[in-house]
Amino acid sequence: MDPIIKNNFHNILSYSLNSAQINFLGECLDKNFNLYKESGYGTTIPIPQQTSANIITDYFDSEEEVVQLFTILLRYEGDRFYNRILTINGREKFIKLLEKRKWVFDPDLIHFMRDPFYEHEINFLKKIRVIDLRKQLDIPGLIEEISKISTTLGKKDLEWRINLRLYDLERDSSSLIRKIIEMLLTKQNLQRVSFEMFTCLKELVINASKANYKLLFEKYITIPQGINTKNNYVHFLNMFKDEIEEHGNERLFELAKAKDKYINITFQSTNTGIEMWVINNQNISSLEKQAILKRLGHSSNFNPSDFIGDETTEGAGLGLMLILSILKKYTDDKAPLKVIFYPSFIKIGFSLSRENLFNILNPEEPASDEEKPENLAD
Repeated sequence: MDPIIKNNFHNILSYSLNSAQINFLGECLDKNFNLYKESGYGTTIPIPQQTSANIITDYFDSEEEVVQLFTILLRYEGDRFYNRILTINGREKFIKLLEKRKWVFDPDLIHFMRDPFYEHEINFLKKIRVIDLRKQLDIPGLIEEISKISTTLGKKDLEWRINLRLYDLERDSSSLIRKIIEMLLTKQNLQRVSFEMFTCLKELVINASKANYKLLFEKYITIPQGINTKNNYVHFLNMFKDEIEEHGNERLFELAKAKDKYINITFQSTNTGIEMWVINNQNISSLEKQAILKRLGHSSNFNPSDFIGDETTEGAGLGLMLILSILKKYTDDKAPLKVIFYPSFIKIGFSLSRENLFNILNPEEPASDEEKPENLAD
């Protein structure tokens, strides 16, 4: 664990909790935790706060556990925590510190999510490659260019990134995405999974564009009628479904272009893995966040009563289940599809190990020296 995180959390405990509260906090995360047993003081001798803070931060010695402990405190803040009202000293400073370590705090859910998708330094053309599909582009020419690059990529070119900006999937943009995915998988002959990876990404893009459409539908169609997600979410969803059934995405697609409501797709290749993620430049309701986390298997920190029923949700369920069924074939991660709720945008995607992909696709075939991940950067 980063000593800066440990020291700052130690200070929060020392200045915010007494020893009985620190013991209660530890028990909330691990029922086997006992401050008095760990201290060796016995149950009759008072334990100083500094000593109690030392004990619990030594016992829970991973960054993930510290974040879980801090989350518990945030959920009790302002309420009685064991034997007195809880006030967290250094709250905002610690949240900002965690943000620098890729821990994103969602105040709606009172929940931290670690962002596994961040842009590594790359050497492909020594710059970020952005393809803006909102403009009129020669997409067939782009596909031809990427096809040429795919055949000439050497080991030193394995680290690269391409970003796409678009309103929704169309025929040409789908063909371009397929070609980029093929390039992502070209080393080690992993192209056999390209269709499944395209299927995963297509579902993410469909969900992202639909989320944009819902926002536009609410802002420009239902709110002027006095109907929105705050006062009648079920009625809003029924109207949105009627719009899709009657007109498809045609009218909403034109509205997205008029209001420039686009999404971003990032493809990233590294020496050890492949990554794909989609970004929506908007936020969603707390109800929708909870439903997504539940579907993705990230809901262990929430009580069942926190979740809304299927009758108040819309759209993404079957698509997310399809993605998960594909990804779980190629990773041991119990929740391979990751979502991060930033204050002004949402990021969702996945990463897969090149070594795992190769071994699963070639169970009886040892990798050649050139195909081994540790040699790909030579």
